[in-house]
This record gives sequence, C-alpha cells and structure tokens, in this order.
Amino acid sequence: MRIARLALALIPFLACDRGREPGQPPAAAESVAPSDVTPSANEPPPPAEPPAPPPVPGGGPDPLTLDGSYSTSIGSPNEGSLEGGVPLPLTGPGYRFTPRKKVERRHGTVELVAALVRAASAVHDKLPGSTLTFGDISMPEGGVIAGHGSHRAGRDADVMFYLLDAHDQPAEGIAVPLDPKGEGTDYNDLADPSDDVPLHIDVPRTWAFVEALLGDETVQIQQIYVVEHIRALLLSYGKEHGASTAILARFGDVTCQPRFPHDDHMHIRVFCSAQDIAKGCNDVAPIYPWQRKLLAAAGVKPVAPPKRTKPRPKLTSVEEARAKAGPMDRAVVEFLDRRAVWAKPAHPGRRWCK
Repeated sequence: MRIARLALALIPFLACDRGREPGQPPAAAESVAPSDVTPSANEPPPPAEPPAPPPVPGGGPDPLTLDGSYSTSIGSPNEGSLEGGVPLPLTGPGYRFTPRKKVERRHGTVELVAALVRAASAVHDKLPGSTLTFGDISMPEGGVIAGHGSHRAGRDADVMFYLLDAHDQPAEGIAVPLDPKGEGTDYNDLADPSDDVPLHIDVPRTWAFVEALLGDETVQIQQIYVVEHIRALLLSYGKEHGASTAILARFGDVTCQPRFPHDDHMHIRVFCSAQDIAKGCNDVAPIYPWQRKLLAAAGVKPVAPPKRTKPRPKLTSVEEARAKAGPMDRAVVEFLDRRAVWAKPAHPGRRWCK
C-alpha cells in the first residue's frame, strides 16, 4: 500500500468509354478479358503492397495519425462526455500508461492524447533513459470516473513526475508526494520502514516535458495543476537553462495549485477545440485572452458550462485516507504532518489562479 493512496486525491472502379456513342460496341482491346492478356517479359512487376502499420500497444488507432474530427469532447471537464475517445497507447517511445490502473481509463480527445505522446517522445529524443508514466485520462465515453471530480470529457490527464532514485538513476514513475526539496519516499508497506525507497524529482526531464507540451501549437493547454513548490523548481530550472521567454510566461500563467495539492503528479487540462465548441464543448474558467483571440480567428467564441446541476462528488478526505491506511511507521506520520503545511492551496496573487 503506497502513500499515494493517501493523496486526494474499395469503391468499384467504373471504366469510362470516353467518346463512344450510345449503342456502339467497345473497341477490340476493350473486349479482351484480363485473364487472356500475357504480360510482357520486360513489363515491371506490379508494385508491392505497402506494409501494414505496426500495431498500437493496447489496440486502437495511432493517435498521431488522426484528425481532430475523430473525437468530440462534450460539456465540461466536471459534467461532460466523450465521443470517439482515443486510447493512449499502453507504451511508446519514452512513455507508458500506468499498469496500476484499468486500461479503459486512458481515453481522451485526439488533441490531448496526441500532444501527450509527442511531448513524451520529445523528452525521449532529448534526454533518453527514462520512461514517463501517464495516469488517468477519461473513460472511453467520458462521464463518471471513480476517484475524480473531473476527467469526464477527455480533456484531463494525470502525469507522474519523472523520478530519480538515491543514486540519481531513473526510477519508476509512480505517485509519490514530494516535499519542497522535491524529495519523497515510496513507503510500500506503510508500517515497515525496511522497504522504504527514497526518490526525488528529475527536474530536467519534467521541465522538458512541460516545455514540449506548451510549445505544441496543435493543442492549447488550459491549466497544469501542480503544487506550488514543484512549480517553483521547474520555473527556476527553465530560466537557468535558456527556455524561451514565451514558454516561461505561459508556464507561469497556466500552473496553479488547486485545493488538492498535486504534489505526487501533474494534472494537465486542455481547452475545447473550435470544432468541439460547435458540438457542445464547454470550458470552465480561466479562459485567457490569447485563447479568446485564437478562437475568434476560427470564428467561434468560448462557451461557459451551464450552472452545475449535480452536487460535487465527495472525495476522500486526508483524515479519512489516513484512518483507512491503518498502522503507519513514524517516518510516514512525520511526512504526512509536514505535508499538511504545503497541502493548503497557495495564494500567490497570480491573476489566473483561483
């Protein structure tokens, strides 16, 4: 049992006898059956059939080959649905879908899933040697997904941080809460300290992922939910390593710590596409000026969701999770007590954070 459980949180071809008058018989050459024709010895062989595309791990189409019209996000992230949901491949260059979740929880819009694949592949090309783990996205048709208040319209995705072990070697990407130094522990058995595994965030790879995602013009990132101290670590790294001013500004605007701290993963949310807005897709706040301008160029306006008609789903509280966890080693208790300090939403005064 991991400490992550404590977190809240062929059309027929018709030959055309061009110029033949009605009732006129076909020319002699046209009356010869194909089987009576002997191919010339000098005639080149017919072209070979193109090779079949490689199978996508887990089944489904390759998200990088799909047009945005393949999927449709309807409604809001909190009360929406999904048509033509695209499954994230179970594995790919530099990424995987977590084996700890049921495979049906990996469906999203073309725009979101393709962007996740491209960004993970970009990190794999730039900094090979580690595998990014993706968590819940949405169900095949969206709607309610256990354990979440959102993730209902194919526009949300949980993404684990890249992690390193005590020897600075890539470690398995799992949901481990990280403290202000970017350090955490995979406690395994919460009551047994002998199986504790120290871990820390791999800042260069995690930054490379969000940098690639924010630089992808085929998708518009609405928000990246992440705890304040990890946001600060990533932003500092980007500034020190020559990230563009535009990417730094965009990262600064879209990253916020919500009521659940998101210290063990990032939550990525994308905007409705212009195509989906025409079919009933709603965006919750914030809707940035640059997004409004982009939609205006496409001839549409963002549509706010109607007033919520159902109560928010009740999520497990920290206290309830701790009670269900059972006996815990003192180190676990001490970490959870420290975690309470940063688990409250930060209020840094940024204009787009609630």
